Amino acid sequence: MKTILNATNLTKVYGKKGRGLYTAVDNVSFSMKEGEFIGIMGPSGSGKTTLLNLVSTLDSITEGKILIDETPLSTMDQDELSDFRSQKLGFVFQDFNLLENMSVFENIALPLSLRKTPIKAIETMVHQLARVLGIESILEKYPAEISGGQKQRTAIARALIHKPALILADEPTGALDSKNAATLMATLADLNKKQTASILMVTHDAQSASYCSRLLFIKDGKIDQELHSRGTREQFYNDILSVLSAMDRRPAAGGVR
Repeated sequence: MKTILNATNLTKVYGKKGRGLYTAVDNVSFSMKEGEFIGIMGPSGSGKTTLLNLVSTLDSITEGKILIDETPLSTMDQDELSDFRSQKLGFVFQDFNLLENMSVFENIALPLSLRKTPIKAIETMVHQLARVLGIESILEKYPAEISGGQKQRTAIARALIHKPALILADEPTGALDSKNAATLMATLADLNKKQTASILMVTHDAQSASYCSRLLFIKDGKIDQELHSRGTREQFYNDILSVLSAMDRRPAAGGVR
């Protein structure tokens, strides 16, 4: 498997000299193979969401380098980054970010429409993916007419429809009840295995994290620990709880909140 993401010495500092500086991400390096499902966990304020925003190009890097699908992001201007996001990245957010005045079909098709994909091809691709995700029967409905679980599946379909190199998920189960959250995570894990979808996910929830193949634990802006799934999901879940408990017992480093 090729390396789909390579992050080297990533640092993000907010503020200005003389007015107080805050280091949200501190010299973080990691890589990700194509088809991996990696989770990022850590306490509130640890830098996990900032790290995801840096990888997603939604925030700028103070220092370091990122290569996604062998493309260096540091060489691109804002217009090129916008094009890169639309072509190579898929996004799944906690609050769905669906367009209320568009049907489920139109929301899913949007990335293809923006790329001027022929309508017949769009129809075929949307129906095929909707069938996989179990939402083909609601394609003509609008976001206000469907459940939270269906909204998130629609968001996943929109993220996948243009076959991105990397899917970025920020607390995707945060707005769902436990049943829908488990269903969603099982769906993501299934897509990861059957379609070799590369997924990088931020989560605070150990149950959701247990569906990943590898976890990065962030504390004080640094990678504190790394954990691989080596047994059953239940065993991995218990391992995750042990790491989180140990992290909570250790004091935070000085100078970083």
